[in-house]
Amino acid sequence: MANPDSLQRFTFDNCHVRGEVVGLNQTLKDIFKRQSYPEAVNNLLGQLLSAAALLSATVKIDGLLTIQVQSNGPLKILLAETSHDGKLRGIARMDEEQELIEGQLLGTNGQLIITIDPTEGRRYQGIVALEGDDLAKSLEGYFRQSEQLATRIWLSCEGAVAAGFLLQELPALGEVQEAMEVDEDAWTRLTCVTDTIRDDELLHLDNQHLLHRLYHEETVRVFDDEALKFSCSCSKERLSTALNQMGYEQCQEIIDEQKKIRADCQFCGQHYSFDQSDINGLFPIQSAKAQMNKLH
Repeated sequence: MANPDSLQRFTFDNCHVRGEVVGLNQTLKDIFKRQSYPEAVNNLLGQLLSAAALLSATVKIDGLLTIQVQSNGPLKILLAETSHDGKLRGIARMDEEQELIEGQLLGTNGQLIITIDPTEGRRYQGIVALEGDDLAKSLEGYFRQSEQLATRIWLSCEGAVAAGFLLQELPALGEVQEAMEVDEDAWTRLTCVTDTIRDDELLHLDNQHLLHRLYHEETVRVFDDEALKFSCSCSKERLSTALNQMGYEQCQEIIDEQKKIRADCQFCGQHYSFDQSDINGLFPIQSAKAQMNKLH
């Protein structure tokens, strides 16, 4: 398969075209074992996770990139998130009352939302219409609309193996370009060649053989691959921050009624609970006042 659980970049000599190839295996197994989705949903989630890895390398941010699909079909929400250092997680939410029919999971009137949340700087969000269940074409529409860069994407997932492939035409380099011998027909030629790729090749050929099969007549420069893995960023500390935002009175009401505040992570299934001592630690002043009132 495409090198498992990694992203690899490549470029071509004498033309302004770059590429990336992503392979996922253990990452998907780690995600799927924490959730129970039908195979058709798993396949779309695997494609979206591959796409998230491709886009994160394309926008080159220090922070988080999220791709969320919202639809009027039986698959209501599909979400993949990746960090700049290759940590991935994802979830799906379905309408249990609608029949899951492959090819019709996302209905006819959905949106694809891409959110870039850098560690420093402003948050950015782009929205494009979904093109049915074809996530690759929808993402290409995002690049046409938001980035104004010619971009082609190929995605596939089968079982616990997913892969993604991206080609992008880079902007001209002005005076630098004039000093180079640039192959002006490269974009058309390379996209035509890459369109011949089959799902079984994308999923099961390693990067070296895949790139040779496609571009043996080109001069390709391949960079070191970068590791990808499942990782969830949930923690009791982050949930404590959320409880702090809820406020003391609401948290105390839940403690009075249920003895504990319980929360489960949607991504990894981790269980968290907060008791009275946790709430006292989060709201020391309010808790102390409440205790004094009880004494009086």
